[in-house]
Amino acid sequence: MKKIPLIHPIYLDVPMLVSFAAAVQGGLALESEVIAEKKGSGSTSANVTGKFGLTKLFQALIDTSASAELTGNLSNESNEIRKESKSYTEASIAIILYHQLQQSGDYIIKLENVEDIKNYTPGTLVEVAGTVEKNAIDAVIDCLDAADILSRMATVEVQSPQKGKGTSQNKNPQSDIGRFREALDQDRKRTPISNIVVRCSEPKDLNVVVTLRTDNLRDLTLSELNRNNVRIVGKITRSISKGEVMSSFENYGMAMLPPKLLNDLFSQITDNESIVAEFTDVQVQGPAFQILPLMIFV
Repeated sequence: MKKIPLIHPIYLDVPMLVSFAAAVQGGLALESEVIAEKKGSGSTSANVTGKFGLTKLFQALIDTSASAELTGNLSNESNEIRKESKSYTEASIAIILYHQLQQSGDYIIKLENVEDIKNYTPGTLVEVAGTVEKNAIDAVIDCLDAADILSRMATVEVQSPQKGKGTSQNKNPQSDIGRFREALDQDRKRTPISNIVVRCSEPKDLNVVVTLRTDNLRDLTLSELNRNNVRIVGKITRSISKGEVMSSFENYGMAMLPPKLLNDLFSQITDNESIVAEFTDVQVQGPAFQILPLMIFV
């Protein structure tokens, strides 16, 4: 039997994970409960209760427990309580599901050539590998965070209001950089979706825009993903042919601005010698897929 791959999920869409896992099992009843009571000929009695998962995989979705209690009032009276419980993490469900999908051989399409994308339509479950880049807006916000921190560390000499002379050290109020950063952040928080761009190594020369649900993002998820090589399993939602383009942050309000205006604006930051910054392109060039991910892992 092929060994289960010990993948490490960084991002999981749990509702999709549960529904896919249930589907490959042919349906699922999460739990059943059995209560039984047995009495002996004397005054000793026993009660047993238990909960049993219906499949090995879906013990991961519930806590299974069993307990037995024996009580009585004879001279050989004894009391015994036993309880067993077992639970699985969402990540372990993902590991098992990924293994099962691989074993079946016909659930996940592994793209081998960029020319093959024309053969796959939205709804196809695919696996790709590549390097993650934050979308341009998210990357600009990170850069502005760093610049604003440096700006706030600066101090200015101002006239003392009490004595009319001398100097005192005060922190700067919110800078223009901080206000610009706040406006961009408010724009991206309007939507429950955040896109990342993946430059694929499998297959080569394919760009993928991955649509993440912000509810599934931990505080460090994007930092864990950015500039790292990962594997992604997900559903194709859009196909972008060669010569076509799409915005890397089209769910943000800023995507309504002309790409040239955004490129000129962001280039003012990257051209600054005091800041080391590199941003993803405002527009993603085809051939490309947009994917709703089931899981992102290493």
